[in-house]
Amino acid sequence: MHTPPHQPSDDAAPTARTPRETLTGDRLCTHCMQPLAGRTIERDAGTGLLFVRCGECGAASALFEYPTVAPWINRIKAVAASTLAAFFLLAMIALTAVSGGFSGAVAGTAPDEAAEVLAETFRETTGVSTQEGWRFGTADETWLASDVGQSALAASRWSVQPWIPSIAFCAVATALSTPFALLLSMSLVRHGPLRRMILVSLPCLLGLAIAISVTSLNAAMMAPGAARTWTIVSGHAHATFFALVAGAWICSWCMTVALAGPSVAAGIARLILPPRDRALVGWLWEWRGKPIPRR
Repeated sequence: MHTPPHQPSDDAAPTARTPRETLTGDRLCTHCMQPLAGRTIERDAGTGLLFVRCGECGAASALFEYPTVAPWINRIKAVAASTLAAFFLLAMIALTAVSGGFSGAVAGTAPDEAAEVLAETFRETTGVSTQEGWRFGTADETWLASDVGQSALAASRWSVQPWIPSIAFCAVATALSTPFALLLSMSLVRHGPLRRMILVSLPCLLGLAIAISVTSLNAAMMAPGAARTWTIVSGHAHATFFALVAGAWICSWCMTVALAGPSVAAGIARLILPPRDRALVGWLWEWRGKPIPRR
């Protein structure tokens, strides 16, 4: 007599379920590019394929597609890191060139304008004028050594005439240095505000040091005992001062951009990107410890 197979009763104790695994590694949602690490791995009942569901948009991403993509993600990361390092270095060099170049330009232009003011004061005070003019005319050393001459030399620094080209050069330097300072601030977004400002100021200070060194070298190369023109007198007295003023302005501006750069970039990204696409640049907020805005 055939005995039918044993059939478990409905009240049999259920078997223990194994814990569900979660996804690890660099995998992104194919729909919204949201990272999928940590999401629960599920299996489709109809096909038996493994997939994970995005916690941001709810789209299902099959896992069998990703093994061929993972190596490319690592390569993209390496290329992105190398590119960022190259742009960081170029921005540092560019800021050094802008700071040094425009500080030197101000140091060379403003004293010339001050020399014209000084020579005009000498003519008005003594009634004597040189035939060569203020640029090439020989300065009166006796008059310069007097109290009147020293006062005139100091006053020429603060006259309006030398500050006009100084302000113009500083305005151009501000426009040129802004994109490089912004790029540096974005590269250093993971650092605190103070460290970011210090690091961005370093190339500006280096450029200023180069400009002052070149200015001092030019002054030292003048033959001792040679007759000095009004331009040379003004350059010796004012060149370093105007270089410091220009360099200080450029450095201060770049530090301000470094401080506000990440916030400005995040504001621009929020303005031009819809909420679902902001995850592409989510590091603008995450590296500053802020949530990605959803509105």
